[in-house]
Amino acid sequence: MKIIILRSSFQTDEFVRNEYADLIQRLETECHAEINIMGDESVETCHGASLQMLPDAFMIATGGVENLFKRIWSAIDVETMCGPSRQKTVTMIADGRNNSLAAALEILTYLGNNGVEGKILHGTNDEIISAVMETHGRASLRGRIGLFGQPSDWLIASGVDRDYLRQHYGIETIDIDLQRLIDGIKTIPQNEAEKVAQTILKRAKGVVEPSDADMLEAAKAYLAIKRICQEERLDAMTIRCFDIVKACGTTSCLALALLNDEGIVAGCEGDMQTLMSMYLAKRICGETAFMANPSQLTDKTSMLAHCTIPLGMCDEIRLRSHFESGIGAAVQGVLPLMDYTLFKWGGEKLDRYFVTEAKAVETPYSDHFCRTQITLNVNLKPYLLQHSIGNHHVIIRGRHAEEIRRFMAEKSLVKRNEV
Repeated sequence: MKIIILRSSFQTDEFVRNEYADLIQRLETECHAEINIMGDESVETCHGASLQMLPDAFMIATGGVENLFKRIWSAIDVETMCGPSRQKTVTMIADGRNNSLAAALEILTYLGNNGVEGKILHGTNDEIISAVMETHGRASLRGRIGLFGQPSDWLIASGVDRDYLRQHYGIETIDIDLQRLIDGIKTIPQNEAEKVAQTILKRAKGVVEPSDADMLEAAKAYLAIKRICQEERLDAMTIRCFDIVKACGTTSCLALALLNDEGIVAGCEGDMQTLMSMYLAKRICGETAFMANPSQLTDKTSMLAHCTIPLGMCDEIRLRSHFESGIGAAVQGVLPLMDYTLFKWGGEKLDRYFVTEAKAVETPYSDHFCRTQITLNVNLKPYLLQHSIGNHHVIIRGRHAEEIRRFMAEKSLVKRNEV
C-alpha cells in the first residue's frame, strides 16, 4: 500500500521520521506500506511518480498542510485514474500531535464540500495500525475493465464469467472493438509519439532490434490505448495483442508496461483470469505485477518469462522486439534479486487460487524465451504439471501471500492450491 505523509514547511522530513518513528516503522513492516513524505517544496518534483493516482492513505503529520493537500488533490486526475465506479473514499491518519488532527478535520470538510467521502483514522499507534489493516484488507475490487477484442485463440481455459464479476465484485466489463484502437493509432500526432519514444529511449540501457520507426509506432499504440482507457474511464484492460501486430505492424508490449506504471492494470492476450490476478495485486497488495509464462522448471527453481513488464519493477531495461513475431518494441527487464510472491486467481467464477513466496536467484537471458526472464527458488513442478490454474501467472514484488490468503478467506469462495 502507498501512504503519503504531509508536513508543513516549518518542519523537515527528518523531524517527521523522528517524531513518528514507531508508527512509520509499524506501517512499513506490519502494513507493508511504501512511505513518501511531502512538503510544499516537494510537490512539483514528485508529481511524475507519486501523484499519478490516489495513495491508500494520507498521514497528516503536522498542522498547516491543508493547502498542500489541496494542491496535491488538484494535481491528481481523480476521475481518470480512479474510474467512476471505484469508491473514492480518502483515508487520513492523524494521531493528534503537532495539530495533525485539526488539519485533518479541515481537509475532511474540504473533501465533503467537493462531494468526496473521507475518513480519519485516529488514536494510539495500536489503534491506527489496526484500523489501517482493517481498511486495507477490505479494499474494494469495484471498477471498470476493458476488453480490447476477444481472448487469444490459444487461451481455451482462461475466461471469467462476466456476470459473476459484476454481481460479486461490482466489476463492470466493457467491450472495446479493436478497430476503434486500430483507427485511433492512425490519428496519433507524430510529435506526441516522438516525445514518448524519446522519453523511453532515455530510460533504456540499450536498444537491440527496434528502429526509430518501430519506437514511434509503439508509442502511438500506447497513446491510443491510453486515450481509450481515459475515454471509457477504465481501471484495468486486457488486449488481444496479436491482432494489433497483424493490422498495425506493431505490438502493445510497451504500451502495457507504461500503463501499469501509471496505475491502469494492463494485461495481454485477453487473459481475464490473469488480469484479475494483476488487478487484485494492485488493489489488495498495492503493487503492480509481472504477467509471465512458466517457461523452465527444475526440482529447485522455476523460470518465468514474458515480453512486457512494468518498468518500475526493473533495475534496468533494454528495448527489444516482440519475441514470437520479431516485430515492434518489447521490454527486456532486469529485476532485482529480492523476495517475490507468485500468484494466480483462476476459474470461470474465480473459485481457485495459487500463491507462494520465493526469492529471485537469477535474471537470466536466453534467445529461446520471451524477453524478460526471472528465476525463482521454488519448485513449481508438483503444482504446475498436475494442478496448474492456466498458463500465465503473476509475479509481485515483496511478500504478500498472507494478504492474499486473508482476502480469499474473507470471500469464503476459493479452493487453494499450494506448493
